[in-house]
Amino acid sequence: MKKHDILIEPWRGNPGPRSQRGTDGFRWTVSYEKGGRFYAQGFADSHAEARAAAESYLKEQGVDLNWQSSQTSSVKVLRPRSKPVARSAR
Repeated sequence: MKKHDILIEPWRGNPGPRSQRGTDGFRWTVSYEKGGRFYAQGFADSHAEARAAAESYLKEQGVDLNWQSSQTSSVKVLRPRSKPVARSAR
């Protein structure tokens, strides 16, 4: 069972000390369970860097990122609907 979450969101300005205004980027937030619930945040210039930083942090904390849901799980894979066929007006 998965015991961690990663959230990456666009962020206007670096959320540094005293709320200084910096360059726009991405804030990452992780939460994980390991003898309690813990949270951490960071900031990166790109979405890919933020994802890598979040995953690296979780690995440093000993969190297993290679989880798979059990076969008894009620997870459904949703597929997008096909696009409707455009009809010309007469």
